[in-house]
Amino acid sequence: MKRYFIIFSALLHIFCGAVRLDTPSILPETCSTVQNPEDLASYVIQDIHSSVKEAERSLANPSDYPDHYRPQDGEEFDFIIVGSGSAGSVIANRLSEVPSWRILLLEAGGNPEKSTEIPGLYGALQKTSYDWQYQTEPEENNCLAMVNNSCNWPRGKVLGGSSTINGMIYVRGNKEDYNGWARAGNEGWDYESVLKYFKKSENIEAEEVLRHDNYKYYHDEGGYLTIGSFKNDSIEDLLKVYGAGMEELGYKLNYDCNGESQRGFVKLQGTIIGGKRCSTAKAFLKGFNNRKHLKVSRNSLATKILFDYQSKTAQGVKFLNNNNKEITVKAKKEVIISAGAINSPQLLMLSGIGPKQHLEELGIDVIEDLPVGQNLQDHMLMAGLLFSYNFSRPRQRLTDHMYEYLMSPSSSQLSSIGMLSYSGFINTVDTDSNIPDIQTYHYDIDVNNTSSLTNALAMFGIRDDIIKLFLDINSKRFVTPVMPTLLKPHSRGRILLRSKNPEDKVKIVTNFLTDARDIETLLRATEFLSNLASTKAMKSLDTKFHEIVAPACSKYVVSSRDFRICSLKHFVTTCYHPTSTCKMGPADDPTSVVNPQLQVKGVRHLRVADASIMPDIVRGNTNAPSIMIGEKAADLVKQHWL
Repeated sequence: MKRYFIIFSALLHIFCGAVRLDTPSILPETCSTVQNPEDLASYVIQDIHSSVKEAERSLANPSDYPDHYRPQDGEEFDFIIVGSGSAGSVIANRLSEVPSWRILLLEAGGNPEKSTEIPGLYGALQKTSYDWQYQTEPEENNCLAMVNNSCNWPRGKVLGGSSTINGMIYVRGNKEDYNGWARAGNEGWDYESVLKYFKKSENIEAEEVLRHDNYKYYHDEGGYLTIGSFKNDSIEDLLKVYGAGMEELGYKLNYDCNGESQRGFVKLQGTIIGGKRCSTAKAFLKGFNNRKHLKVSRNSLATKILFDYQSKTAQGVKFLNNNNKEITVKAKKEVIISAGAINSPQLLMLSGIGPKQHLEELGIDVIEDLPVGQNLQDHMLMAGLLFSYNFSRPRQRLTDHMYEYLMSPSSSQLSSIGMLSYSGFINTVDTDSNIPDIQTYHYDIDVNNTSSLTNALAMFGIRDDIIKLFLDINSKRFVTPVMPTLLKPHSRGRILLRSKNPEDKVKIVTNFLTDARDIETLLRATEFLSNLASTKAMKSLDTKFHEIVAPACSKYVVSSRDFRICSLKHFVTTCYHPTSTCKMGPADDPTSVVNPQLQVKGVRHLRVADASIMPDIVRGNTNAPSIMIGEKAADLVKQHWL
């Protein structure tokens, strides 16, 4: 603030005294009402303070969202939706378009707070009260560089769910993903069928998309969810070089991976509006306070789905409110579970729907024997690779960035997620293929920026002794942690209950790298990145490719096959995209939990609608597909009941 005091004192000196102007009418209006420069300086400083406070109040204003509702024990609703995340908020909005339906939305977390709004600070939201703070079970094949050999698995525990704490990247996946779902017997889930639901949500503002005349086939401008572009001024030169290197290897710049082709080096779109996060809570709940038949109960942990056991019909939900009091609410039509790929299977199993043997071992009465919690898939991310460059950019203090953000969010660097807003979609077997098997992510870290690099690596739970190996490289050079991510994993994990207590966190068994095909694809991806660093374009910045040597891998020759397999087992971690634990499938698919109408098999009036229903994970970030699932689920419910 001292800096701004000096600046405004200087302006004051010029305009209000030291420089005598011949035209008094052009003086600042304040000068005519303040008797001396010291009074005006105080006024201007207070004005700055007022402007900052006003801008701060505009961030995550609680009055924007529906009021907190406290259901009475035994209260009835037409629909009860569990989870207000990427799908649940959409469903609540769309079902509440029917004014005669009374709807209750249960959310285990609270309102989004100010820090959730700022794109550049998204990484700081992990390990906070907005995050369920899950950890994986220690396994011998993965997460060996992490604290306690356990990977962090963040999930949103807040209105808007993971869309409120994620990196805001909007990628729909590949057309072939949805056509594959349809070929497996999921009628109505092919690409052409789901495209209209992607478009229904969308208000496209991404400049690189709007510049092309044919964008309207793939995008729309009338939806609640604003899709924009990230600011990247400070690294524009680096991105040009990076893009030129990708082109040398056969991958041109692609302006829209959600359009005709996913392939190439892509400037990603984001759920961002006016430089601020556009979560599904902001898009689909904010501003709908007038829908009095839509009730939102925060800090409400669903503990059990209630059934009529004879007819196997879902009748309601039990939940713990913020006073830890158990409340029962009843659903006249349906219960819809949209709690995500971890919490949805947990609630189903706690309620007696799941693998019979597992439930009986915990003393849970089995209503329906289904493979709930099985088929867990995630995009495995390799976090042990690094580029370093001869590159620099102007640096500012975070406080200066924050002031700029509050005054003008869309023009501040804090409206950016840096190099993370670009991805490479590549096929490590066939360069010409439009169906990628790897997506690359990148962070940008200034030379000797210890705090930023440490925080980025700590997000994955990497141990301090191994973080030091990254810092040693960064102490001398600008670095980019470059992270190849497996888009179509063959390894399958599972979610298991730890106990009957709904407040006990589940066991997450990832089984990462248990299928040799996944290892081979990631090895090819590592070699691709090594080749990228050696391109003519990248060499113009004296780019070096670094493979971090975990202590247990030091016995192997760096870059050898044995070394890289060892390194994968240490550094492979989550890409924050768990899916498929309540798999969708046709009636004759014994591995599925819900049918193509998202109804839980073997019971009545119960659906699941979130990322957990994906038969197979999509080739890209999972937030956009989860929103699409919410849109389609709402239509399925309306078609059934109207």
